Amino acid sequence: MTVYICSLYLPKTIQFKLPPQPQRTRSNLTRPRASWQKSLSQSLAIGPSTPQPSLFDANDNLTPPKTPDGEMPSPGLFPNETAVRNLELPEAVTSAVAASPAAGSSASAPSRGTASSSVMASIPAWGHHPDQPRSRAKLPPRAEIFERTKTLDQAREIGRRGPAPPAPHLRSDSHDRIFSSAPWDVADADRGNGGLRHAVDAAVRDGSLGAHTWVGTIGMPTDALEGTKQRLDIEKALGDRNMLPVFCSDRDFDGHYNHFCKQILWPVFHYQMPDGPKSKTWEDHSWSYYVNVNRSFADRVVSRWKPGDVVWVHDYHLLLVPAMIRERLPKAKIGFFLHVAFPSSEVFKCLQVRNELLKGLLAANLIGFHIPEYTRHFLQTCKSLLPDVVDATCRGGVRLSNSRRIQVINLPIGIDPVSLDCYRGKPEVLRWVKTLQDQYKGKKLIVARDKLDHVRGVRQKLLAYELFLNANPEWREKAVLIQVALSSSEIKGDPLEATISDIVTRVNSSWANLAYQPVVYLKQEIAYPQYLALLSVADALMITSQRDGMNLTSHEYIYCQDGKIVPEKKHGCLILSEFTGTTSLFQGAEVAVNPWDYWQCAEAIKTALEMGDDEKATRWQKLIEAVTQNTGTHWLEEFMTCLDAAYKEGHWASDGVAEANAMTTGPEDEVAPGAWRRNHQ
Repeated sequence: MTVYICSLYLPKTIQFKLPPQPQRTRSNLTRPRASWQKSLSQSLAIGPSTPQPSLFDANDNLTPPKTPDGEMPSPGLFPNETAVRNLELPEAVTSAVAASPAAGSSASAPSRGTASSSVMASIPAWGHHPDQPRSRAKLPPRAEIFERTKTLDQAREIGRRGPAPPAPHLRSDSHDRIFSSAPWDVADADRGNGGLRHAVDAAVRDGSLGAHTWVGTIGMPTDALEGTKQRLDIEKALGDRNMLPVFCSDRDFDGHYNHFCKQILWPVFHYQMPDGPKSKTWEDHSWSYYVNVNRSFADRVVSRWKPGDVVWVHDYHLLLVPAMIRERLPKAKIGFFLHVAFPSSEVFKCLQVRNELLKGLLAANLIGFHIPEYTRHFLQTCKSLLPDVVDATCRGGVRLSNSRRIQVINLPIGIDPVSLDCYRGKPEVLRWVKTLQDQYKGKKLIVARDKLDHVRGVRQKLLAYELFLNANPEWREKAVLIQVALSSSEIKGDPLEATISDIVTRVNSSWANLAYQPVVYLKQEIAYPQYLALLSVADALMITSQRDGMNLTSHEYIYCQDGKIVPEKKHGCLILSEFTGTTSLFQGAEVAVNPWDYWQCAEAIKTALEMGDDEKATRWQKLIEAVTQNTGTHWLEEFMTCLDAAYKEGHWASDGVAEANAMTTGPEDEVAPGAWRRNHQ
């Protein structure tokens, strides 16, 4: 039996080894530069053999010139963003970081690529990595509302043709041609669901998961590889690592991910209705691309499936895959798990393709969510939109008109404490712990690590911290907020980024001095040793997400606060938004806040910093019990056990295809997967 784990991205990707590109040189007839020209070129960060930039040449990598001030960046840790970008670890540490486990390894590291320095740059957007092919996706249809009919006709034609085969000869520039023969390596992917990967790795290590195969894309455009031997070799190399790559056309993937998933599904699932002045979500051309990518996944699984195999589909990118597989494999055992929040029925109703998405999910034998709230929302949504039902309750599942049953459960994912415990004792982590202790001696540290988008509540957090310093002058020069903001490709051009920078500047200009900076704002990823060191020395972790699933950063923080690494800094407080799925797991042991209530958040910061040792220890004990009882291995084992029971209980092994198109809700309370399993054995 093989478990096919379907996720948008594989744990591995391909990294090409491209030869250095020759640089154009100036003519020898050019007169020598004067000294002031040399200084100017240095301030512009342009080498002597690099041509001067032109306003007519697009170059996204250029940055505005730095104002000459005669000052060198401060050598201290995190004094400002410039110093962070120039901070280097010793050679021994950088080599260890480069060899450290990445997203697909056993260590519970945040998703990232191979680290070669102490500070990691932001992950390039899909199709913009310098060592991978460029995307050949064309621009979407025009956004004028008056051309809606034309847009719909184009969408229908795209859907009628199905997934379009890539056209390898549309473009023949050297950047594309070089990939047909360039050497490459299989590397850890810097995209994807890190929590899922770590849970699978832990289950394999503990013997809870046997033969399995990942199904997903390789995280880069692949049109340039169409028809080449490189693609066959890449597929074979990934197959040797139990991975089944899905090759979608650049057009389909771009429309699926960058348009339908990120501009429509993601905002709606997180209660961020995309109805602003610049929104184009009324267009439905991207729906065809979403269907095409889901069909590509289903085709890949069906081509390898054998009786007895299990198909496990993950997250909102692949909502249609269960129905597409069920149509061709009526007896398949299919599970689905959603790793993000599921909105209330009133919000989900706003989606134009709401019924299609629900029917795609209901073809699975088992549907899993993180918390009971998401389960209730899903059941209520199905009840209001798909009325042709027989019975549906939280306790008994969904019974269809043909007597088949679909079970819906809530099951929180967790971290892998074993690998986390092993990694945080490494010398490079301990070295960073000492550096942070020396840098911020005598100060209270509030740590935060969020993706920079509208959902994570970074703006609300900074405003609350500003209010805290305003209302509590005794904490000025004693408290420091270190905000790590992972830059997102979706945020480019959005005023949110400028707004956050303005708040940081305002706070620092109000209370900073030569020896103190109240906010340390890092708009890039940091290396894993730094991340663990921050969690170990922090006095509080602050998460103010407006909506979130199971935030595993809080789990890692709680585990790192046991005092084994930093005895004098232990049992730190967790300030957690009440709108995250994690709050239902911790049940009041955290300091819960409403991110829109700035005064409450400011008071929570003061409470966390002034809390007594006994109360902190009591709260931490409850938190660590929840973390250690709900690990990634436990999550995977419970889901697989419930899937087996749901498959037998629902009579899915009989002939026929389930008419998974309706269900109702009942008044029963939610039950844990273990209790449900005992009631049905």
